[in-house]
Amino acid sequence: MLRYIIGVTLVAAAIMLIRRLAGGRMLKRHQYAIWLLIPLYMAVSPFLKISIPVADELSSLIPVTVEKAVYENAYINDVFELEKADSEDIVFEQAKEREQAVPNQVLNSEVTAAKAVRKPVNTGAVLNGIYITVTAALIVALTAYNAGFVIFCRRNRKFLGTDPKSGLDVYGISHRGVPFLLFNKIYVDQDPSKTSEYAICHEACHYKHRDFLWVIVRHLVLALNWYNPVIWAAFILSGRDCELACDEEVISVYGGDHAEIYAENLVMQMQRKSEFYRFTMTTGMRSGYKSMKRRIVSIKHPAKKSYKVIALSVAALIVVSGFTVLDPKAAENDQSIIDEIVSEAIIEAPVKRAAPFDYEIQKPVVSRVSDYEKDITFFRDENVVKAMLFLPKTNAGGPFKTVVMRGELGSTYYEYQTIADALKENGYAVLFVKNTHESEIIRRSGGSGVKTVADVYFEQVLDHFAVIDEMRYIPEIDMDNIYLWGQDLGGIISLYTGIERPDEIKGMIIVQPYLNDYQSLAFSKDPELFVRLYDLLPDCKVPTVIMEPENGLLSASRKAVASMPDGELILFEGMLTKFDHAAENNIGELTLAALKNWDR
Repeated sequence: MLRYIIGVTLVAAAIMLIRRLAGGRMLKRHQYAIWLLIPLYMAVSPFLKISIPVADELSSLIPVTVEKAVYENAYINDVFELEKADSEDIVFEQAKEREQAVPNQVLNSEVTAAKAVRKPVNTGAVLNGIYITVTAALIVALTAYNAGFVIFCRRNRKFLGTDPKSGLDVYGISHRGVPFLLFNKIYVDQDPSKTSEYAICHEACHYKHRDFLWVIVRHLVLALNWYNPVIWAAFILSGRDCELACDEEVISVYGGDHAEIYAENLVMQMQRKSEFYRFTMTTGMRSGYKSMKRRIVSIKHPAKKSYKVIALSVAALIVVSGFTVLDPKAAENDQSIIDEIVSEAIIEAPVKRAAPFDYEIQKPVVSRVSDYEKDITFFRDENVVKAMLFLPKTNAGGPFKTVVMRGELGSTYYEYQTIADALKENGYAVLFVKNTHESEIIRRSGGSGVKTVADVYFEQVLDHFAVIDEMRYIPEIDMDNIYLWGQDLGGIISLYTGIERPDEIKGMIIVQPYLNDYQSLAFSKDPELFVRLYDLLPDCKVPTVIMEPENGLLSASRKAVASMPDGELILFEGMLTKFDHAAENNIGELTLAALKNWDR
């Protein structure tokens, strides 16, 4: 649909530009005729798509087509319903009862298993439904309005005779829009003295040009593209060109020496009616002051036939129209186009959720930057999560063992490039996920500006969950070998993710995580609902390495590792900053050592 909207807009804009540039050097009937390309394009474009390969050096200029889809099946996941006791705090954690003494807190929650269905996102279907509804309503309204107008004309008209030159019946009617042509009938003022032979000739010329048909096509094009302001402009301009072409035809019938008298008749018609447009399927001499001024100027300075201008105009329109039906495809070795077979397969989501997680996902959008780099947009509900995928420079096409990286808040990939390069050189793909900015989290909460640390964490964790769900659409990623790597905020997000998704994560490397003794996080929407990371760590089934600088505060990380079934604390020299390259190299080596240990 987007390709069609862009295409029809470009074609209409090209016609407007040509119309502007060729003014006075093209006959008005030819200028009017080129508008027919719009309905022609609308009829052909759905069935015409020309696939062309895109070379590597052009991939950044011509976007490669990437289909966007949604989950086809509903996922039924175990979700836990948390029940509050009068004096108890609520913790979302794994489904089991605990009794554990914590300073100033009582942890004793009953968790009831429930079933929930994750519904697929189908925004396109919603928009398509809105489009169909509005379009159908417009067509019905136009049909009803014109049916009523036809009935009005038949009931109030008076037969005046038949035009001897065109053979069309002429009727008199009391209506401020006269004279006009309605199908094959000419309507003029009931008083014959107020209607000139030029007015009848004008409407006969409309019939000769088959404008009674083209006015229907023009309204239909508008109804099908009601949302497009460019098509509205095209609708108005094509109507003006219709009148200009008819004026030109009248002058050709009577001769140039009648131009002044005909212009006087046009001025009389302008004085008898307003510019207000009624959506009737009629054509006539009506025009407002500005339009009438253009018509008189056109009569005074008629255009000359120029085959060169016509040829150049047609050629330009063919080029523009042809460009809009091109379907760029990457070269055969381009991995940026996701295998359509994958999109049709039924992909199972993780079975269990140990918290009230409920969100909708879509197929990610992948765009190729180079042979070894891709920009990826993941989706959670109506939110987007940006990421970059970097592939190892090997002859193999994948799938590759993948390290999912998240940094501190506001960090970029280039701050971790040294570590990522070490991973890529050893055959690992790196998926760097950008953290969601706090302003975006405030927007998600309704723009109130009220948030807690728990709100920030929760949104980021759900984003990370959606990334893992949608990674299975990317053929270069080996879903059986996924590792999480995170620093600071990214480390906390990775920890929560690994705890809740143990069957999908093979190992976690957490660098300088922001931990405290309790990590109790209260939510702004429900202050009684909070999360304790330390109460979840004992059930973490994912092998985890926590890295800390030798001169850092180690008590929190030591406590975390001690509570984990498979946790290890490793110290490194320096601090992980963009200024300490020695620390980056050291962490890169330690990361590779941990990964290779888990790969044994």
